[in-house]
Amino acid sequence: MKPRPFAVATLAAALLAGCGEGDETASYTLVPVSGTVRLDGKPLEGAQVSFTPDPGNKPSTPGSDLTGPDGNYKVMFRGRSGVAPGKYKVAINKTNSPTTSKNLPEVLKDDPTMFQIVLEAKAGARTVTKTGAPVTKIDDTFDQEVDAKGGVIDFDIKAKPSSKAPRSTK
Repeated sequence: MKPRPFAVATLAAALLAGCGEGDETASYTLVPVSGTVRLDGKPLEGAQVSFTPDPGNKPSTPGSDLTGPDGNYKVMFRGRSGVAPGKYKVAINKTNSPTTSKNLPEVLKDDPTMFQIVLEAKAGARTVTKTGAPVTKIDDTFDQEVDAKGGVIDFDIKAKPSSKAPRSTK
């Protein structure tokens, strides 16, 4: 049986229309956004930096990255570097997680998630360091405008006093 030209052309058009998996943002220009996150002036390693677009941004390009040893980040959107210009809510989150403890089984050292779950359960469902002291949790948000050129956006977070600090009585 000989294929019909119309059927072949229709099938080819359908296949081409399906390419791109609905990623209409692939044609939009992204601008590079990078920077450094510091906690009290010192580089903050392992913090999640997330750029959430304002609902009015067209296109909507949420981006994120994890800070490196020097506190550096480079925002990525769907495997591409950058985000579209516009207004963003930037969230920076980090909870220090311990890597060792004398009271926990050795097998958990290779599974950080289970290690943290067991450690928190032993500590009464609170995050602790290997010495048993509460750790600093970073959870800050910032309003940020990304202009048409992108650029370097640094964040310096100030440590917040612990809610369990002793109070003076008079």
